[in-house]
Amino acid sequence: MDIFIKLKSLDRRWVFLFVALGVALPMIFKIDIPVVPGKAVTGLHSFVEEKLPEGSRCFLSFDYDPASEPELGPSAIAILLHMFRNNLKPMCGGNWPLGGEMAEAALASATQIYEQTYDKFKAEGKIAAGAPAKLERGRDYVNLGYKPGAVIHIKALCSDFMGPYPADREGNSTKDMPIFQNPDGRKFAMSDVGIIVSFTAGTGGIESFISVAGDHKRPMAAGCTSVNIPRFVTYLQTGQLLGMTGGLPGAAEYEKLVDYMGRGREGMAPQSFSHLVIMLFIVIGNLAYIAEQRKTGKKA
Repeated sequence: MDIFIKLKSLDRRWVFLFVALGVALPMIFKIDIPVVPGKAVTGLHSFVEEKLPEGSRCFLSFDYDPASEPELGPSAIAILLHMFRNNLKPMCGGNWPLGGEMAEAALASATQIYEQTYDKFKAEGKIAAGAPAKLERGRDYVNLGYKPGAVIHIKALCSDFMGPYPADREGNSTKDMPIFQNPDGRKFAMSDVGIIVSFTAGTGGIESFISVAGDHKRPMAAGCTSVNIPRFVTYLQTGQLLGMTGGLPGAAEYEKLVDYMGRGREGMAPQSFSHLVIMLFIVIGNLAYIAEQRKTGKKA
């Protein structure tokens, strides 16, 4: 047991080195560890895959900033990619000031991935019949940008989208955009949305949509940071959310379901290996403490 007592006084820089190696080596050797999608993620994926007919408009709210982008960005890209392949029409907005920028970055990545992999997935029968090879802004997707007000803003959207959003993030008029046109000519409202998904890093996100659910009556789902998972699980249990991607693991699970190797899956190996290293040192520390206490007891 003396070896554990010696390890108790190990220079902490060795700990930092092993953690750094646990992060770096899986990235260098591109280790892909198995990812098993959970019920929360499969619930959202199944709804998008099975319940939304081609051409359905979906409202995606980007309620985070660059600090949470590493956790929420991969989920947003994977979900957008899935929607594009199913010929769904994502309409992106944001209750956070930088939501428009976060949406633009996710849309740029998702559209590029979709167009680059279109032929491959089309040949495999994984692209909807009506999905175009090239996506067009205003027809296949739109970035409406940030609007202040949260709950008040969402209530306004319930009756008329064009009121709060007369123009998109770039200043283009939304009135004549094909994505907002209804076959019967009536104005576009929240009732025409197939699903609401909020990528939430804190307040002003999915809970704002939940609080006015009686007005819009739309199915809802969330992408959240890992620290918010315990809070949002309650909404899954009550059925207020039909699915959720939680943190980077949730993004990795969704990427697995849509057959895409993105930052979520790439981040699982470094995260898992570094966690194992930390756990190992915790075990060693406890063994060293026990060994020291026994040795002290024998001397007494």
